[in-house]
Amino acid sequence: MASKRGADFTGKFAGGIVSDFKRRWAVYKSDWVDGFKAPTKCLSATLFMYFACLGPAIAFGGLAYKETDGHVGAMEYLCSQALSGIIWAVFSGQPEIVLRPAGPQTVFLIELFKRCKAWRIDFLVTSAWVGVWTGIFMLCIASFDACAWVANKCTKFTQDIFSLFVCAIFIFEGFKNLFTYFSDDKYSTAAALFSLMLGVMTLQLGLWAVHLRSSPYMNATIRELTADFGLASAVIIASVTAKLSKISGLEHLQISNNFEPSMQRDWWIDLGSGDKFIPLIAIFPALMLTALYYVDMNVATLLCNTPRLKMRKGAAYHYNFAVLAILVFITSMLGLPPPTGSLPHSPQYVLALSDVEEYTVDGETRTKVIKVHEQRLSPLLVNVLVALSFVVIPALKSIPMSVLFGLFIYTGIMGLYDNHFWERITIAFMEPRLHPPTSYVRHVPLSRVHAFTCVQIACVGVLWGIRSSPIALTFPIFILALMPLRILLFKKFNMFSPEWLELLDAKGAKPYEVDEDNQIMEDGRENKWLSNTGTASASNFMEFAGLHESGPAFGNAASLHAHTRSDADAMITARNRIPLTPLTK
Repeated sequence: MASKRGADFTGKFAGGIVSDFKRRWAVYKSDWVDGFKAPTKCLSATLFMYFACLGPAIAFGGLAYKETDGHVGAMEYLCSQALSGIIWAVFSGQPEIVLRPAGPQTVFLIELFKRCKAWRIDFLVTSAWVGVWTGIFMLCIASFDACAWVANKCTKFTQDIFSLFVCAIFIFEGFKNLFTYFSDDKYSTAAALFSLMLGVMTLQLGLWAVHLRSSPYMNATIRELTADFGLASAVIIASVTAKLSKISGLEHLQISNNFEPSMQRDWWIDLGSGDKFIPLIAIFPALMLTALYYVDMNVATLLCNTPRLKMRKGAAYHYNFAVLAILVFITSMLGLPPPTGSLPHSPQYVLALSDVEEYTVDGETRTKVIKVHEQRLSPLLVNVLVALSFVVIPALKSIPMSVLFGLFIYTGIMGLYDNHFWERITIAFMEPRLHPPTSYVRHVPLSRVHAFTCVQIACVGVLWGIRSSPIALTFPIFILALMPLRILLFKKFNMFSPEWLELLDAKGAKPYEVDEDNQIMEDGRENKWLSNTGTASASNFMEFAGLHESGPAFGNAASLHAHTRSDADAMITARNRIPLTPLTK
């Protein structure tokens, strides 16, 4: 029987694809029916992801239009998003994974254009051939169950580096383009300053809205609605502010009023119209792009299927990769930017489809996923709405580019929030007694935590250096190399003990929780130290810690939140009073 995870080597040609298809076909009807069982959650998640996809599609399209001399623009990005998204919602194995033209693919597309321009060859024909070869290579990978290697070998070390690298691209490109206005003679100082203000306004309004979700202000319904629609509201407010201002010379989104490509051309690319050697020279960049998809798509799938998100219907690594290969082929032949499983949108979308429970840790409100409403209706509606956006193109043209650059920065910052790598970077600047109550902080010597973080920082630095160098097209292969590098550094050289690695990498690092049997869990398993002291029960632990119902710590924790996790809240409040012996090498 196929594994529920959907990441196995079957030993048969296309065995993984068939196994994934059978697993997901068994729940295909429920994928549609379940969308109607939670209409409010379906609608809110649909609108949230619609604006979360529309903004970056327009923003990346605007950036690509500038960097590719108008060969690819917002029209192509919206078409790719709508077409591939609708097909994906109907035919994919796990539709909750958000498919869209993403940051790394845009970087690759821009670098490919620069090479084509330098070599004086047709960019669109070359890009189409790269997509054709990439689709073929991806089908081969899916047919031989090779996606299982990433799913089984890709640990938090690689996931967090890749996620932070993508977030850094968003943040860097946003700020770079905002400050470009000051050095471009086309824009006055007033226009440059106002553009910067609009970008920062969009960013800040979006962050305020999402932070309101976990704040104590107003009621839960208003907080949820504000957080879900805050990003769209931020774009509208900033755009209206620009419209009402008397500042002239602002840069606006460039997009055709009609449904047509950014350049005057047919939609379908003629593969035989370019130089005869283009099919051959397209093989190398296609291999690089395949490596990017191999990591990008499978990491997105992996992050959506982590235990904390509680997806129940099963993954479909091989089948999803095969469907994506076909979509890469189709979009490339149409001259559209090919889509991929998006980070950080995919895990965020799963959370948007989830019923969550709030609990309080040291006065900070956190959320725990109770159930995910896995279905196809919401993903389909998201991309139908993107397709309908073509009727409001005049309104889209009124959006200043600086607002879209603010969206870039917002997306990058939001992707850092659930990144343990970023969390460990911030720990280096914290007072030790204020460190978060994560397992690696309590069990691993701080010097080893920082050493692990420094290795990851060095990897991001190398990736960034390659991205900014003449060999930028090869950056996907270095992302792929992170997995064997992790094995080489941490196992061959024995830099960290297996226990430390399990806490820092393999299992991730999460705060203590209380399971269904009222047992204190750490990283999804019963804490051995607490079991040995007879305090694994939450009530026993509180008694051991001196947290009686009349005690101040218990009272504070209980008053912070009334959910069933208050025992765990009180336990964590007293964590500094209970020393845990670090694991030694």
